[in-house]
Amino acid sequence: MIDLPSKLVPEPTRHDEFLLALRDRLRNEADTEVILAETAERLGRHLGVNRAGYGEFDEDCKLFIPRSHWIDGAVVSMEAPVPFALFGRGLTASHMRGETWIHESLEDAHVDDEARAIFHELGIVAAITIPLIKDGRLVSLLSVQQNSPRRWPDADVALVAELAERTWATLERARAEEARRQTEELLSAILRHAPIGIYVKDRAGRYELVNEEMARLMKHPVDQITGRTAQDLVDPEAAAKIAEADAAAFEARTPTVLEQNRPGQDRFEYSLSMRLPLEGKTGSGPQLAGFEVDISALKRTEAELERSREALYQSEKITALGSLLAGVSHELNNPLSIIVAQSELLQLEAMGSPAAERAGKIRRAAERSARIVQTFLAMARQKRPNRSRVDLNQVVSAALELNSYGLRANGITVRQDLATDLPQLVADPDQLHQVFTNLIVNAQQAMQEVAGGRQLTLASHKGERGETICVDVTDTGLGVPEDIRRRIFEPFFTTKAQDIGTGVGLSFSQGIVEAHHGRLELLEGVPGTTFRVTLPIGNADSVGIAGEESAATLVQADRQRSALVVDDEVGIAEALADLLAHDGYACRTVNSGDAAKMALRTGRFDLVVSDLRMPDIDGPALFNWLLRARPELIGTVAFSTGDTLSPTAAKFLRESGRPYMEKPFTLAAVRRLVAAVEDRQGKSR
Repeated sequence: MIDLPSKLVPEPTRHDEFLLALRDRLRNEADTEVILAETAERLGRHLGVNRAGYGEFDEDCKLFIPRSHWIDGAVVSMEAPVPFALFGRGLTASHMRGETWIHESLEDAHVDDEARAIFHELGIVAAITIPLIKDGRLVSLLSVQQNSPRRWPDADVALVAELAERTWATLERARAEEARRQTEELLSAILRHAPIGIYVKDRAGRYELVNEEMARLMKHPVDQITGRTAQDLVDPEAAAKIAEADAAAFEARTPTVLEQNRPGQDRFEYSLSMRLPLEGKTGSGPQLAGFEVDISALKRTEAELERSREALYQSEKITALGSLLAGVSHELNNPLSIIVAQSELLQLEAMGSPAAERAGKIRRAAERSARIVQTFLAMARQKRPNRSRVDLNQVVSAALELNSYGLRANGITVRQDLATDLPQLVADPDQLHQVFTNLIVNAQQAMQEVAGGRQLTLASHKGERGETICVDVTDTGLGVPEDIRRRIFEPFFTTKAQDIGTGVGLSFSQGIVEAHHGRLELLEGVPGTTFRVTLPIGNADSVGIAGEESAATLVQADRQRSALVVDDEVGIAEALADLLAHDGYACRTVNSGDAAKMALRTGRFDLVVSDLRMPDIDGPALFNWLLRARPELIGTVAFSTGDTLSPTAAKFLRESGRPYMEKPFTLAAVRRLVAAVEDRQGKSR
């Protein structure tokens, strides 16, 4: 047989030899970089091309990721990903359809202008590109390229296509092998370092695999456990329990979980024992995998966790209550504003007559209601109390007077033992009034189940070292049971029937007292129930009495002053106008932001008082409009609001720098507002 020159050897035979040699080279190779580099270099040299390269696509086929390139006799480093769209519309569409792309020169008819420009820029004149579609998605490209025109035989195209499939398959195999190796290493690391006991045993109970944590639990080295059963390693009673649990797991054929207790052990005193039946290796029969999880610490802290959950639940309820109180308080502000203002005007107009005294009672009750509303709002805002000089005995007596009817109706006698030599405190009288009201009501309800002999005692005295004042509220009820004394101040905790109490009063009162740097406590070892309020005395001489207002009216100017009152509540607008009129203002009221703009376009006012929150154009919007349309009136603007709880409202008032008063307002509050406006006008002149 005569050997033919290589150039006369049929092409398919030469290509087959190339593929066989490449397969032998890469048969046991697991490094994907080596596989790609060898494939690109051998293909490039075999076909005698300038370039050979393989690349992959991301999941969305948005990026092409070059993996290997053989260029002009050398393997170059991997390039950065490039947007697939840069290939041009024609090329990308063809590749997405999985079509083999062949061109022998840039003049081929199917090479459009866009592709021709791209190839020209890259120095590619002829090329074969094989796109691979797997599971309906473009996954990779294998391409050979020439920098001069070249005819591509069908055998060359078939070789590149065959190699594209083989390269992808080889990479997948290498990746799977790498993933398997990493998985084995990971499992080995887990077995070594897992803080749980792990084992596998056969149907006869022999341990086939045991990790170090399980060996520590069984108190034997790993090599002494493997191949042995529990009967060989632990006492008979424990071995019997293990065998019983194993048999139950095999019979159930599903995972089983059992909590175990080993008294006297520091670790694994309590454990969660999980058993998982497995299909064994061929011919080896079923196996059982097991896990022992130490839950001793969880058991020891279970009670604490339960208390934490309960505290969180109560906190959420308190938050909801705060939102409810804030909403209710805001809604009460509007009618209270009308009552407070009109009752004060009625008292002034009826001065010297019997009606004045009645109007005064209405005004004082309305103002107290308003202060209670402000107390709720202050607590929701988490502001400090509005403190002034306070006679604590007077606060206690006022709370007692408020609840006197209920006490009499329930047959409760009252004994007051209030010390007469007590100094004044620095405190919020309305908040403390609420505290003592709650304590008196609680005492009244506690004695309802007592037949006869119902007595409420209120006693005040100086505390130890004379630095505090204490008030004891004592009833002759059945007392607080020992098992609930520690929970008595928890929010929403109550022993009363659902229609009698909510469990809020004591928690609410404790919050007020602690805000005054005092304490509210349930005394031990006394008959019935005694709650003690202890408050620091402080320096009352340095604090002015809240509510002290000048009775003088505003100084009248030579001309009558004019005011515009803007509020969507007609009654509030009229009440504020009446208070201003009492001090000599000629007032005009409007009930919307639109109406205010009409009045302010041409009108001149010495004072403009606007509500903050209105349905169409609110106070901030009206203020911003004035800045543009009538900036000369900005110095006359002030606001009334019941919405300073809102962060948005508070931010606007802070940034605008304009005076404001909170609803419900009194004549004194209105005068302070007017004085603030005039003071700022004087400073700006």
